[in-house]
Amino acid sequence: MFLRALWYCYELSRNQWLKPAELKKLQEKRLKAILRHAYENVPLYHKKFDSVGIKPEDIRTVEDLTKLPFTTKKEVRNGMPDQSIAKKYVIKDCVKMSTSGTTGGPMPVFYDKRFLDYCMASWYYRRIMAIGINPWDKTMFIGYGTPQPNILHDDQAEGGYKSKRKSRGRIALGPIVSLLRRRRKTVYIMDGADDVLAEIIKFQPKLVDGNLSCLRLIAETMADKGIETLGLKVVRSDGEVLDDFTRKFLESSFKCEVFDEYSTWDFGHGAWECKRREGYHIDADLLILEVIRNNEQVAPGERGEIVVTGLLNYVMPLIRYRVGDIGVLDDEMCSCGRGLPLLKSIEGRIVDCFTLPSGQIVPTKVIMSAVQGTPGVSRYQVVQERRNKVTIELMRGKNDPEVSISELTAKCREVLGEDIEIEVFTGTRENLRTKFRPVISKLTVSGETRWTKPHARRRS
Repeated sequence: MFLRALWYCYELSRNQWLKPAELKKLQEKRLKAILRHAYENVPLYHKKFDSVGIKPEDIRTVEDLTKLPFTTKKEVRNGMPDQSIAKKYVIKDCVKMSTSGTTGGPMPVFYDKRFLDYCMASWYYRRIMAIGINPWDKTMFIGYGTPQPNILHDDQAEGGYKSKRKSRGRIALGPIVSLLRRRRKTVYIMDGADDVLAEIIKFQPKLVDGNLSCLRLIAETMADKGIETLGLKVVRSDGEVLDDFTRKFLESSFKCEVFDEYSTWDFGHGAWECKRREGYHIDADLLILEVIRNNEQVAPGERGEIVVTGLLNYVMPLIRYRVGDIGVLDDEMCSCGRGLPLLKSIEGRIVDCFTLPSGQIVPTKVIMSAVQGTPGVSRYQVVQERRNKVTIELMRGKNDPEVSISELTAKCREVLGEDIEIEVFTGTRENLRTKFRPVISKLTVSGETRWTKPHARRRS
């Protein structure tokens, strides 16, 4: 197993430099294998293939994927476990993860141990090396809420490498985990960032990796305490849309470069920035990423819904899976020389887009750029109450400068139109949740208070 893990590190390092034609050949080889497996072992996909009269051998190229229907999270979740999990696997022997639930509610995700090795080689080797971090450098992951079992950060996850040694009855960790645990630390933010900030100062990591809301809270706490630097080499964000204004704020706070990553627990992979920051390198050797609109693929440079097909998770194959995010593909290659294709940008979740009275759809990132392009704006939440009404809550810190409401309104009208009613009110950061959606449409989301309410209840 240790040799296998080392081989995957070498393989992933090598694959990223393949030419596009070589990557496509690898994709198609893996695609044919996963489709055949899914058809023969996963009832959900056997039915889907039959519904359109397609057999696995009919899919010979990446382009042929369009012959297959899409898969939704609801279908996969409702089919657990009999319809969605390959019948040749025993669930208790697999690694159980879970999506965060920010889109469509949480969903359990199962990996086989071979796939987990690939994921860890990608997370701990390829991606961090691409931003100038060595595998032996100290890294810290910042989570939110209460600690959750996770095979990537501790030894309490279900399945995976957790097993009892007969001789001593102790938990035996897998080779990569055991080597990296002492160099990687996970901490969680619940209300404030004071304790987390103290942990960072004590641990002295070179990389801090976390959800964007958590990183912003740490940066704000640094300012409140007069801490000018943490000695970090780089910071990496994930889980939310990173706009240019927030990136600049974090870089000025942490005194280092900030890199972004797009990934989901559904697949364990996705796309990531390298040192050049010319786009997001898609893990094309591990998945196939499409961008669609009106159920058809769009050209590079056009916005559309991200659809992904995983190539290596044989426990729980996901084929033409609608992730629920909006992205833009790029037809250019990164100047770093990697052959991996690029996502030009990630625009946000579909459910958070605003639909205007004209029918025009405005992505999350466009709205965020308009709001944060107004001087003085820091924490905020923009809510589409109705098609023709938007409210903006400005959550001010004690040291925040004044915000020109007229300028903020004007910038928002530039992207939303002059016929939209915009109401702006000012609040505080008291009881502010660590993570919430800065942009939300009530036309598509309701009842998801875990993510949509910016303020937590006061503790009694």
